[in-house]
Amino acid sequence: MQTPVQDKNYIPPLDAVLVIIVTFFFTIFISATIIFLSSDISTGLVIGEILIAVPPLAYLVYKQVDMKNYFGAYLKIRFILMGLVLGFGLLLLGMLLSSIAILILGESEAVARANEQLIELSQTPHGLAAAIATCILAGICEEFTFRGFLQNSIRGKYSAKTALMISSVAFALFHFDPQGIYIATSFAMGLVLGYIYNRWHSYTANAIAHAAYDLLALAMLLALYPVM
Repeated sequence: MQTPVQDKNYIPPLDAVLVIIVTFFFTIFISATIIFLSSDISTGLVIGEILIAVPPLAYLVYKQVDMKNYFGAYLKIRFILMGLVLGFGLLLLGMLLSSIAILILGESEAVARANEQLIELSQTPHGLAAAIATCILAGICEEFTFRGFLQNSIRGKYSAKTALMISSVAFALFHFDPQGIYIATSFAMGLVLGYIYNRWHSYTANAIAHAAYDLLALAMLLALYPVM
């Protein structure tokens, strides 16, 4: 029987946490630099999502981890359908959580500004394509980093609850909001996504659920505030 240290797919939790910290600053710096130099928010958003997965991916490649098995990245019909159904469920849950957070903490200025930027961005075909791409990449890259990489790593040594809490906190902090509203709702969504991943160990289901949730939320936003 292999111990965690002997298992080539074992990722020390401390390594994973350090990679996540590097990812946080790496993503902010590069995204901000791109937006500053090009004044192109759409490019910054798309590249920002991709960058979230770059340091973890580089680490996993360096360690020669079998990512398909480690993440549970299997393209099975049941996981694809599960992801689509869960995405709709996440939308309903997200609406409920946002309503509760607004009642308790008030409207988030950061979220309002982000929504305004998305609406403005979506007024051109290029901007709308970038917004859609960002939603899809959020599912692919954020689930890769927070569930597939971080949660898996911590679960390799500690309990499922510990892995769930730490990965959800990290996920929430990447969705920073000075008023704390977006952080709180992101933490709650992180717990749900983390539970789904812990229950079925399917990166495919998680990535599709997350992407579907973001796409549905974008569609609702644009339906409420139609593109001119």
